[in-house]
Amino acid sequence: MERTKPRVVVADDHQDLAEAATLILAATCDVVATVRDGGSAIAATAELEPDVVVLDIAMPGLDGFQTASRIQASGSSARIVFLSNFAGDDFVLAGVTRGGSGFVSKTEMHRDLAGAVSHVAAGRWFVPSASVLPQWRPAAGGRHDLLPYATGERLVNALMGFVDSALDAGDSVVAVMTAPQRNALAAEFTRRGVDVAAMTSAGRYATVDSATALESILAGGIPDGGLFAAAMDPLVRQGLSASTAASPHVTIFGGIAPLLYARGDRDAMLRLERIASEYTAARPVSILCCYATECFDEAAVSAGICGHHSTVVSSNPTR
Repeated sequence: MERTKPRVVVADDHQDLAEAATLILAATCDVVATVRDGGSAIAATAELEPDVVVLDIAMPGLDGFQTASRIQASGSSARIVFLSNFAGDDFVLAGVTRGGSGFVSKTEMHRDLAGAVSHVAAGRWFVPSASVLPQWRPAAGGRHDLLPYATGERLVNALMGFVDSALDAGDSVVAVMTAPQRNALAAEFTRRGVDVAAMTSAGRYATVDSATALESILAGGIPDGGLFAAAMDPLVRQGLSASTAASPHVTIFGGIAPLLYARGDRDAMLRLERIASEYTAARPVSILCCYATECFDEAAVSAGICGHHSTVVSSNPTR
């Protein structure tokens, strides 16, 4: 059977923005109602039982946060995507900790809204930048997230904010990247006056070549969970001992699985993502996988990649 489009309610007190959101979603969703305030959004959700409710945060009367709280208190299973002119980490963190499964900057609505609703409807989270992730994690600590990137420059910019946030949270950080990616990141650290040598000496920062890491985890050309743990555990133990967080934590970012995509081995790529999810579920470790956007050109491959990650970051990061 053909998959049904997600049913969506849109709430924004500005008619032009509500109409724009509805137009953006028309191709991929069934927009069952467009309303102008929180009370109407609550009523429409109760009557129409949508899969997703898109809420402007700054509405008169009940704001988006209050509206989301009442929708959830009603027992609705609808997931919430917040819209806001403000997309700083504090705002995004408030959104995802107060009932939101997604957060979209209005300035990037034309690029991000349809994708955010699609991810949220599928049970994932969506955020506008990677830098919020280290500040927001499950109580158990581990998570496995996805950062698509269109260009190397955008990747480095997104990762700089992410690394800053992780270090501020007290995490130790491990970069698993190709040589050109590591060099670009190192050049940006230098440009910003960051003392990488001091971080490395303190055990807070380590780098690993992704191609070397890939070869170390293959058994007969297939990713192996035991070999993956054997490769990562020493780095994690070192990072945990150096972490300054109240609950020691290690953040790993980069990409081994995309190398398998480049080889044309989609099954091995998805197997490795499954291994990574199992690894983070059992340890105080988070992994942020970085994939070039070209990897999402095939619908089936894109669905497979996204399906192994809990949160997707915008490929047009706000920071």
